[in-house]
Amino acid sequence: MTSEERNERRKPILAAILSLLMPGLGHVYAGCLKKGFLIVAIEYSLILFVGFLGILSTFYGIALTIALAAGFYIFVLISSVKLALKNKEYQLQPFNRWYWYLVILFTVSISSNILFSFRGDILGYETYQIPAKSMDPTLQVGDFITVNTKYDQLKVGDVVVFLYPNDRSVPFVKRVAGIGNDTVRMENGSVIRNGKIESVLSVSSNKRLSDFSITMMEKRVPEDEVFLLGDWRDNSNDSRVWGTVPISDVIGKVTFIWFSKDPDRIGTLVK
Repeated sequence: MTSEERNERRKPILAAILSLLMPGLGHVYAGCLKKGFLIVAIEYSLILFVGFLGILSTFYGIALTIALAAGFYIFVLISSVKLALKNKEYQLQPFNRWYWYLVILFTVSISSNILFSFRGDILGYETYQIPAKSMDPTLQVGDFITVNTKYDQLKVGDVVVFLYPNDRSVPFVKRVAGIGNDTVRMENGSVIRNGKIESVLSVSSNKRLSDFSITMMEKRVPEDEVFLLGDWRDNSNDSRVWGTVPISDVIGKVTFIWFSKDPDRIGTLVK
C-alpha cells in the first residue's frame, strides 16, 4: 500500500451521515474506534437504565427519552464532524474499510432488534394498536397504547392486555372486573362485586342495552385468575363468553395513549 493510499482526508459530511445511521459509526470512520464503541455502549446503557426505571411505559417518560435521544444524536453528530475536520491528514487504519463499517452496523442493528423484540421483559413496556371497539370510549379503534409489563399489582378497574384464551397468540385488551376469590354478577346493568356495586366498572347506559349486558348470574373468580369485561358491554367478547384468565397470561397494564387519529387523545392517561 502506497503512502498516498494510506493517507486520506476524512469527510465531515460522511462522518455525519454514518453518525445518523448509527451513533458511534461516524467516530469509527473519523479515526477513533474506542470512542465509537464507547458511544454505542453509552447509548445502550442509557436505554437499559430507563427501562430499569420503568419510565418507558409512561407518556412523559417516553417524551423525555425521545428528547434525550435527540440531544444525544446531535451531540454525537457534531462530535464526529469535529473529529473528521481535525483529521485533515489521516492515516487509514485496518478498520477504515467499508466492509468493517457494514459489519459494525449489522452487528449493532441485530443486537438492537433483539433488545426491542424482548422489550416487554427487558425494558418493561410493550406497544399495541387498538383494532376493535370493545373498549370504546376508553380506547378507540386506531389508538396506539403503551403497556407497563412490570406492573404486578392488579386491581379491579385496571385496563390490561392479556393473551386471548381461545388463541394465545392474540393479545386482547379489557378491564379487570374481579380478582381471585371475588364474586361477580350483573344486575340492572351494574357490576356487583362481592355483593356491592363496583362504581369503577360503571359504563354509559348506551353501552349496555342488551340483556347480555344487563344481567349475569353470579360467578366466582378462581384463585390466581381474573374476570375481564369490555367497556362497550354490548360489543365485547370477554369473560362472560370464555371465562376467567390466569394472571400469568396478563401481559401488563395499559398506561396511556401515545398516538391517535384524534390529537386530543394523544398522551391521555388510561383509567
